[in-house]
Amino acid sequence: LTAVPLFYPSPFFRLLVCAVRIVLAQLEGASAGRGSTAFGSYNPDACKTLYDHLEACEMRDGDEWVSQLMEKDRMLAMRILEVRNAYPSEGFEWDNLKKVSLELVEEANIKILRQGAEAILKGSSEP
Repeated sequence: LTAVPLFYPSPFFRLLVCAVRIVLAQLEGASAGRGSTAFGSYNPDACKTLYDHLEACEMRDGDEWVSQLMEKDRMLAMRILEVRNAYPSEGFEWDNLKKVSLELVEEANIKILRQGAEAILKGSSEP
């Protein structure tokens, strides 16, 4: 997913990213989203549409991104929405979300604090 930002803005956004990955795996013919694509694409046209949409439209606002996909392929967008809806209740790993969220927050905080410290040091070194 090349158009997906490295820092996901919210857990809700993460659900969309997970749904897109799951649907892509299904479209590519991967077994339960975890296997190889030895059997070829289950739906090569939808797979191409989804990859093209990922390349053409940045995923800054997940709902807007799906709305734009809906204009291109209504059934594909509905499939993603269905997976996004089902994932938290059936297969979502809440403990993993907590772990990743804490890591991302810690990394972001360290980056901000480092920038602040550098600005202070840079300011104190000027006469």
